[in-house]
Amino acid sequence: MDDCSACDSMGTACDSMGCTMPRNRIRAPFAHLNYRIHADYLLWSLGGFDLPALVTTSPVGTSAANAGILNRSGTSVLFGDENVGDDMRSGLRLTLQWDDRCETEGFDLSFLGIFEDNETFQDSRAVLARPVFDTGTGTESALLVAHPDFLSGSVRANVESSLYAFDVMRRQRICSAVCDNMDLSFGYRHGRLDEALQLSQQSTFTQAQGPIVAGTARSLADSFETDNRFNGAQFGLRYQSRYANGVYLSANAKLAFGVNQAEARIDGQTTTTVPGIGSSTTTGGLLAQSTNIGSYDQSDFSVIPEFGITLSTYLDRNLQIGVGYNLLIWTNAIQIEDAIDRTVSQFPPELPSGTLNPAFEFDSGTFIAHGLNFNAVFAF
Repeated sequence: MDDCSACDSMGTACDSMGCTMPRNRIRAPFAHLNYRIHADYLLWSLGGFDLPALVTTSPVGTSAANAGILNRSGTSVLFGDENVGDDMRSGLRLTLQWDDRCETEGFDLSFLGIFEDNETFQDSRAVLARPVFDTGTGTESALLVAHPDFLSGSVRANVESSLYAFDVMRRQRICSAVCDNMDLSFGYRHGRLDEALQLSQQSTFTQAQGPIVAGTARSLADSFETDNRFNGAQFGLRYQSRYANGVYLSANAKLAFGVNQAEARIDGQTTTTVPGIGSSTTTGGLLAQSTNIGSYDQSDFSVIPEFGITLSTYLDRNLQIGVGYNLLIWTNAIQIEDAIDRTVSQFPPELPSGTLNPAFEFDSGTFIAHGLNFNAVFAF
């Protein structure tokens, strides 16, 4: 007698799911095998983050007093004021499964990686500015990067983000029918979400401006980085169904709950080079000044639900291929948008004054990642 014949009578309470094919004709092709490797190519969007307006321009001929200021006639946003970093990108999920001979219990080891992606913006047009809200005047203002009357310059922004996760799960069959089964799993999950924004500008004064002599060069750099580290327990449900045309449906739901350790790091500097004198560097750029520069961390309770559905079929006894969709949600995660304060009380290289902005206040929100997976399962 087949060693798994005893399994054939399990879970008769689920037979109402409606498949009438004989059990000995629909057993998975590698039901007698113990190990499976799932290899998924992922095409996911990490949801991105909503950046404020960071670089603006105005038509040539706009006065220096009005160029690049938000809500002024002719001002347009070149970078920011939109969701950034939400493009589809490649990733990988590798899962090693071990099952007993009857496929009623086992273990899952899984690694997921949405690899680091860079999104770069660069511009050197005749009129460039970085818009801010000036707390001293209570109005919108801007720091000029380039203007035809007296200033040439360029600005560059680089955005990076990546997502990694690892889990180990103990799985147990809780319901079995002729063509359907359901597993319950529990275990541990680790997650890592990293984001970064570097914003820099270089300007050269082509005409003297008060005490600033012609040829003076000034460069500013702002850097924002956020990290999330999640560790917690995880429970999951997996439903599988076999249809008469040889197509398999698999639906997964996982819920992890634990502690998310969030960290934000802010840095900036300004370098001024005066012809015939030399260079000097001071702490702070435009949105990263001494008032908010530093490293900040906070731990909060967080949950990470993940949902997935896959349709697959067998090419041969040991190879199954499929396509599916996944959704992952991460609560109380800090992102770049939470670290940026576009209000300023002074412009570099001025000393802090007034309201002491920009400032940092720990804030967090919900991060969402989703996309397609193309799956291959190898059995041995």
